[in-house]
Amino acid sequence: MINKQPDLYILIILVISSSAYFQSIAFGIETHSETQEEHEREDNANIQNGFSPVESSSNASGLVTNTTQTGVNALAISSLLSAGSPIIGNKSAPITVVEFGDFQCKFCGRFATQTEPLLNSTYIQTSKVNLVFRHFVTHGPDSFKAALASQCANDQGRFWNFYKILYNNQGEENSGWASIENLKKFAANIPNLNIRDFNSCLDTQMHKSLVENDTKFAFASGFQGTPTFIIEKNDGSDQEMLLGAYPFPSFKAIIEKKLSTG
Repeated sequence: MINKQPDLYILIILVISSSAYFQSIAFGIETHSETQEEHEREDNANIQNGFSPVESSSNASGLVTNTTQTGVNALAISSLLSAGSPIIGNKSAPITVVEFGDFQCKFCGRFATQTEPLLNSTYIQTSKVNLVFRHFVTHGPDSFKAALASQCANDQGRFWNFYKILYNNQGEENSGWASIENLKKFAANIPNLNIRDFNSCLDTQMHKSLVENDTKFAFASGFQGTPTFIIEKNDGSDQEMLLGAYPFPSFKAIIEKKLSTG
């Protein structure tokens, strides 16, 4: 008579080994998944800082050289001022920060209320940096109205007053918070602003081309969302991009590096 007990032991061992093997595979897949997610987060670190992604424009032609026909860099401070872009700070400051934003973008609002004040007190007021705003209208019709209104305020040297009012009064996108009526009410609260001139400017869409050209430039440059920041020397050279509402230390690190290189 043949003893089959060893066969039984072998069978039990095989079952236990198989179970452990498949558990290890399952654990390995789970671990790999977590690692992959971490890797993706590292590759897209700007996501945690907050930005509103936009779809590519049908007119986008990829990254552009950012130069005009005369060969002058389109993001040099001289070009920006000629185009009518609002600026705060010393025009001769060695470093320029260009913000491409939308007044309905929540993350742009985060920058305006949390980071810009620190950037202002540390670098803008000390004439080391100037901040320039360009429009990247991507959040709907109320964004366009707000952009037009901000440029009307800029005509009277009140852009940055209006900038703060808009970001401090953000509502839900295209809910009417940035209606023409409300924009006029916001403007009426700015000291020494001629409300009649402002209203006329807004009603006639005086700065329609400027806002549209800014937005086309952003799309053509391949920008992925709002806010997008270009930190550069004031002649438009040595550009570095930040996508998202990064905290002040991120701006500080880049600015200090550029200041140290002269």
